[in-house]
Amino acid sequence: MRAHGGKWLKFVARILRNAEDAEDVVQEAIERVLVRNRPFRSSEEVRMYLARAIANRAIELYHARRRERCRTLPLHDQNAAALEDGSSPQRYLEERERSAERARMVALVRKGLAHLPAKQYEALRLTLLEPRCSSMRDAGMLHGIPYSTLRHRSLQGIRRLQRFIRRALRFGPLPLLLA
Repeated sequence: MRAHGGKWLKFVARILRNAEDAEDVVQEAIERVLVRNRPFRSSEEVRMYLARAIANRAIELYHARRRERCRTLPLHDQNAAALEDGSSPQRYLEERERSAERARMVALVRKGLAHLPAKQYEALRLTLLEPRCSSMRDAGMLHGIPYSTLRHRSLQGIRRLQRFIRRALRFGPLPLLLA
């Protein structure tokens, strides 16, 4: 302990980010090793065994605290807690922006699907959204729609959906006018 205790404390403090907890972890790990009463052949073997026991206990405590934080924090606060795990605020904000953009795109696709004619929506549902068959030809045969008709409706639906999304992205949300 005299030779390596300081190094072990620094190592554990970096993991847990708390000097007092680091001291507790080192003491608990040493207590575990002593209670086990395992015979060692050399002081080097004792040093390696203690180092491994200390590292394992620090990692156990770190993961236990992280699980507890995730269990007790509301979902939107878990993202802020992720900053404590080493990610940068810039990365956090970028991830939030990507998440918001994905949600916006999903909403646009849903809205665009709702604006499609019924037969085009059905063709997209049968071929892309909920494909029960391995091929477009099989889907057409199963539902009594000729292959060429199903293919044409699917392509038209995709084109119409693309136009809808491009238009929505170009113009963005309309501003609210208060009278």
